Amino acid sequence: MIPLGATHRAATVGWALPEATTRRADVVARPSRGSGGPPGLALTDAEAHELVGLIYEHSGIVLTGDKKSLIASRLHKRVKALGLRSFRGYLDYLRHARESDAEIVAMIDEISTNKTEFFREHQHFDFLVSEVLPNLPRPDWTILNFWCAGCSTGEEPYSLAMVLAEYFGSTRNFNIYATDLCTQALWTARRAVYANDLGRSIPFGLRQKYTLTGRGSQAGRFRIVPELRERVTFEYINLIAPDWPVPGAMNVVFCRNVMIYFDLKTRGRVVGKFRRHLKPDGHLFIGHAETLNGIDRALGFVQIRPTVYALQR
Repeated sequence: MIPLGATHRAATVGWALPEATTRRADVVARPSRGSGGPPGLALTDAEAHELVGLIYEHSGIVLTGDKKSLIASRLHKRVKALGLRSFRGYLDYLRHARESDAEIVAMIDEISTNKTEFFREHQHFDFLVSEVLPNLPRPDWTILNFWCAGCSTGEEPYSLAMVLAEYFGSTRNFNIYATDLCTQALWTARRAVYANDLGRSIPFGLRQKYTLTGRGSQAGRFRIVPELRERVTFEYINLIAPDWPVPGAMNVVFCRNVMIYFDLKTRGRVVGKFRRHLKPDGHLFIGHAETLNGIDRALGFVQIRPTVYALQR
């Protein structure tokens, strides 16, 4: 179980954002999606095939099966936003327009899946507390670095921050680096504001201690306390990019339920780069629906638990 501190202060007096900042949704359960293509905007099989290729090329995401309707429903608003009249025009824009780099990011924002929750796959946090944290290198003044790759809307890194704050208290300094390729998700993560329903999976003591209850225009919402928000840095990183601007070597990397969308070749490249960013004897956590079979030992990892790998140098 995740250890709780001896005492728990009640959540600090409620908070409210200034009215000027509440015009855009300050709590988003998940980034909004298109709800279907507009009349007359049809996506052909050939166009869907080309878009699947572009999505794979720029994100590593493999869209299997018949994803034509999904692509059409999620990308039609990008076609409209650009003032285009067809998906063929959108494809031409993606391939030739000067602004295509920014539009590629916008396209991936719409296509990417951001399913997450607080303390998802809680067994990983239990194992972290019982087996990994007690064996981290000394001396105590060493700053510990953790990376949540594919952090989505922030629930995972904030869950990790709660666990680390409880375990170490003021005895160790730690940083959490959280990254994603979806800019909409990162906006929500930085705000750290969530609907109350999303907090149900946070253990009661931790929610009392590390969240603030919304009031006024923020009623029905909660926010992560400032002292935890300060521990987490959110940045945009595309995992298939050649270089990752990761600050320093990591003790632990969480990359959970991200590589499920990658093929074996892409997983191998990504895990190989994780290896270069981990400290000796660092740990890599992946999702319970994922596997590194066929690439783990070749890249210097040893499986020590299902979905938990230790780096051996």
